Amino acid sequence: MNDDELTRLFRSLDEPAEPRTAFADTLFADLERMTSGAVARRQTSVRWLLLAATLLLVASLGAALAVGSGLVKLPFVVAVVSPTPSPSASTVESVTPTPSATGSASPTSLPATPAPTPSPISVAMSSSASFSLLPMAQPADFVSHISCNGSIGPSDPVALVELGGTVGVMALRDYADPGSPRTACTVGDSPPQYIGIAQLIDARHVVIRGNGPAVFAVVDLPEVRYHWFALPQEAGFRAEFLAVAPGLDQIAWESSNTAGAERKVHLTTTAGDQVVAALPSITGGRCGSPDDSRQAAYTHSGADLYVLDQVNHSQSVLVVLEGTKQVLSVAPPPDGAWPLGGDPAMAVWSPVSETLFYRQDSDIWKWTPGSDPQRYLPGVAWLYPTITPDGGHLAYAVPAPNHGHDVYLVDLAHDGSPQLIGKARNLPVFLNSSQLWFKSEAQTGCLSQAATPLVYDINDGSESPSIIDWVRNVWPATSSQNY
Repeated sequence: MNDDELTRLFRSLDEPAEPRTAFADTLFADLERMTSGAVARRQTSVRWLLLAATLLLVASLGAALAVGSGLVKLPFVVAVVSPTPSPSASTVESVTPTPSATGSASPTSLPATPAPTPSPISVAMSSSASFSLLPMAQPADFVSHISCNGSIGPSDPVALVELGGTVGVMALRDYADPGSPRTACTVGDSPPQYIGIAQLIDARHVVIRGNGPAVFAVVDLPEVRYHWFALPQEAGFRAEFLAVAPGLDQIAWESSNTAGAERKVHLTTTAGDQVVAALPSITGGRCGSPDDSRQAAYTHSGADLYVLDQVNHSQSVLVVLEGTKQVLSVAPPPDGAWPLGGDPAMAVWSPVSETLFYRQDSDIWKWTPGSDPQRYLPGVAWLYPTITPDGGHLAYAVPAPNHGHDVYLVDLAHDGSPQLIGKARNLPVFLNSSQLWFKSEAQTGCLSQAATPLVYDINDGSESPSIIDWVRNVWPATSSQNY
């Protein structure tokens, strides 16, 4: 392209008083024709020349019209890396889509919308809210026996555990550094009515039980600041705590009359109390199991709550609530009783989505809002499922035919199949995204050896002795054992 050609080209910008797409298409063809022979010889200079020409065209035609006519693609289509005279159709499509014939006929058409970028997984954060529901005065005889040392990050993985040699004392372990965990808080050495931890809400909040059946407190950590509350007491009914929502803006609880014939799930917010579900009567008495799992748990977002009622296994019910709306109910069949092993159990939320996994009829089911439950792991009657804080791995135990239990690991992030990682192992709980705690069940002949606590590293498959005797609660990892 010589100087005379360039002069004629740029003067042509002033030709149309109102830019037309036909003018843009003609100009595009002229530019491509005049530069095609120079690309192989002076590729870099031509690329910058075309870029400058395009900027002038955009200024003259207006940004929207220039984009609509496809002119902004010019430098990226013609100035190819390989020294070919003109790009192929496939090259154009892979770089910047060319408007179709129908689209280019309209000056308002826009380029194709690029595929959306996957949203990053949100990291669970401790609430910064202040709890204020159903307030009551601090009991007169209360003495605090929670002490904390140092800060706790809002997204730090934590575990409420019993450490070896500290009977009656629980420790809140901080796993911000998995290689060097530290005890952030200790709880214990107080009258029994005050040491019960009812819930680990997040890294900075726990719920403790008070000196009465309906008295509780949300405790801010590491400040050790108490917010006492009392569940509503109605004549002839007893109240039972279920859970405080992650936003500290809701309490889930259960009421039942003394005969057990009328049982209801309540949600209390600043707007008041609302009954959101009815539970089966327990007139036949309570009939629990050592393997009963957690009664209720919110997702980390607080959008969904499950209530798993297992007071009588023939009548167990799993209910999922979205706000005050019941969106899932796994209830006994019409005759009113589950067959042996047919009741729902061992439910666990994903830490990174509104996804619930639970056991029923020796299968594992998966549920998400707006869909029906889908069979996820056929023929697996799991115990104690647990999921890493990043949602990448799932672990669980199953009864073994010739010994106690085995532990399996599933790579959720890549839709992996279950892999056996521990024979004669039980009670798995993820402490963080790489360390899985469980206990050995080694046996010698007819004599069972003492269970040994271990930590399994999912990165290299190694096992190490653990100073943790028992895991009570974890966050933001999830577990059916939390209580």
